[in-house]
Amino acid sequence: MSPESIDIVAYQKQDYEAVCKLLVESFKTKFQALVTLEDQDIQQLLMKVWVQDPNPSTMKQFVVKKNQEVVGVLSLKWKAPSSSLPKTKPISWAPLIKQFGCFNVFKFLTGMHVLEYKPAADECYIDHLAIHSSHRNQGIGRRFLAFAQQFTVESGFHVLTLHVAHKNQGAIRLYQKLAFEVEQSKCNGLRHFWFKEPVWHLMTWKETKLHSRREHR
Repeated sequence: MSPESIDIVAYQKQDYEAVCKLLVESFKTKFQALVTLEDQDIQQLLMKVWVQDPNPSTMKQFVVKKNQEVVGVLSLKWKAPSSSLPKTKPISWAPLIKQFGCFNVFKFLTGMHVLEYKPAADECYIDHLAIHSSHRNQGIGRRFLAFAQQFTVESGFHVLTLHVAHKNQGAIRLYQKLAFEVEQSKCNGLRHFWFKEPVWHLMTWKETKLHSRREHR
């Protein structure tokens, strides 16, 4: 799959299970830091607690498919207008605890909460970007990031942001090549406790940075 042949399309409800499976495959170490479950059980737990009914006023999700299989996913979110706050579906605790165990459910939900981030009013945030291991180093991540930059500009946001762990130097180098800069670096005690990754960077991209780079070429 060459970069030119990559088609980024809008997420559909029928992609839900495949997206959850991809997220578990891509972020396995983070999930395994939270729960003592097999991959298939982690996927089932994720599908039960992560309600994917994207509110178009707060987020959009996009996928890349090959032979009808989801091989990449990008989720963008922003601050919801006060008049259209997303509705949350209550969690049925008893079935979850019975199936996965109280400790696993508690740690999973707590860990997911620790990773939550609330964008500012003029900010578009990359909530997650995942590529299947068999399709990495094929330009999909770079295309996703360029797509997110274009979406940010066309949607009227002033900045595109994302969080990345300090030890993920490969991802940081890719972001820097696409004009992202480290805005803040923080030692997050909760993220260190749950994921064993103490230092996290908030990286930002602004359209003015891209214009500046072009002018100096």
